[in-house]
Amino acid sequence: MGLVERLYESAPVWLQEAALSVYGLRLRLLRYGRGHARELERLRRTQWLDHDALVALQQDSWNQIRQAAEATPLYQALWAGVRAPTELERLAELPVLCKDTLRAAGRGAVNSRMASQRLLEIHTGGTTGSPLTVFCTRQALRRNYAFFSRLQEWAGLGERPRTATFAGRPIVPITQQQPPYWRSNRPGNALLFSSYHLSPQTIPDYAKQLARYAPELIDSYPSSLEPIARWLLVNQGIAIRPRAVVTSSETLTTEVRGMIEAAFGCRVFDYYGAAEMAAFISQCEMGTYHPNPEFGVVEVLCEGRTARPGELGELVVTGFVNPTMPLIRFATGDLAVPGEGPCACGRAFSVLQSIEGRRDDVLVTPEGRLVGRLDPIFKKVESIYETRVVQDAPDHVRVEVVPVGVLPARDADGLRKELEIRLGPAMRIDIVPVESIPRTQRGKFRSVVNLVARSSS
Repeated sequence: MGLVERLYESAPVWLQEAALSVYGLRLRLLRYGRGHARELERLRRTQWLDHDALVALQQDSWNQIRQAAEATPLYQALWAGVRAPTELERLAELPVLCKDTLRAAGRGAVNSRMASQRLLEIHTGGTTGSPLTVFCTRQALRRNYAFFSRLQEWAGLGERPRTATFAGRPIVPITQQQPPYWRSNRPGNALLFSSYHLSPQTIPDYAKQLARYAPELIDSYPSSLEPIARWLLVNQGIAIRPRAVVTSSETLTTEVRGMIEAAFGCRVFDYYGAAEMAAFISQCEMGTYHPNPEFGVVEVLCEGRTARPGELGELVVTGFVNPTMPLIRFATGDLAVPGEGPCACGRAFSVLQSIEGRRDDVLVTPEGRLVGRLDPIFKKVESIYETRVVQDAPDHVRVEVVPVGVLPARDADGLRKELEIRLGPAMRIDIVPVESIPRTQRGKFRSVVNLVARSSS
């Protein structure tokens, strides 16, 4: 822990909130300053373009980002002997860019025409232990956040809604054992809730503060809001009625979505975005996942080819908003399932059926089968507060469970049998009660972790 973090943790709450508000003002100016409103107005228009007009818009954007890439040392090496196509429809002729190559390139991934400028540095979460540094201008960052502003409009919200935020910043000292587990960010019109202090004992405090604050928007990781929603459905004396809930950064399951919508009485709008600024995928009013075409091109690849509708594949993305550090056919490591359009919302955007999480959030059986979502087998087990499935060998998984009291033997046996059905007889399974399940450094919760995939990647 650095000096700044130590000073923050030892400061009184009022001083912590003052520091957060200063930081929040800086972020607001960076993200929503000059140029943001103009970009948002453009996005309000382009969302209603027909298919041919969107293709033409993407072609123009590709011409610009291709020229930026050709002036970037990374692509001069990666594309050696390959001529970048002028036609966007031939994008698949270019090699896929993996994270290790991008990470090793460092400043070599920056457009040489912009390398001498004063650039912003954004650091990705680095959930596998190897974060990336992304370089961009203020203009690019504001373009990026204009897409989030448009998503808020899809959710029926205006500018700067009163927001309750659950995210990964450690805004409350981890050793704190009494409320408040939240801090105010006045310039952001937001109350920031700690994702690290949620437990069966503290959830009533969170629920009561949410009711007092009465947010228009709750912006949260799904895993942070799920236990609160579960508690609200049992303890119905507290009413929290935002206009919308926006979720991101984790896989949102159908069951968790239904629970949150029932508890808070509003729609959930999930989106996929990343610090790399290469893709933005958001849900419209109809609940459909749409890759935003003005942001870039989203491919879903299965074994090197385009995945068919209903088929699981990896997201490979090409971003248009950041010519400082262009990302062309960047392999995200995240999985999705293509869908089929058109969508009833009336936009001519393409469709994804679902976003399934990271490659290392998928189990691989000894026979080579990929097994992703396992949450349905846990949802009816009332003796479990939280659970995580960890594959630590090709033929072994351990199921870490945080029991409510003592885990009954019948529940442990039932879980084991359900997993055997899904994972096959060759997979060894252990049920391990634990006191808590740690979040990542960014406060995210991984319900499935494949350590074997991580060690081999």
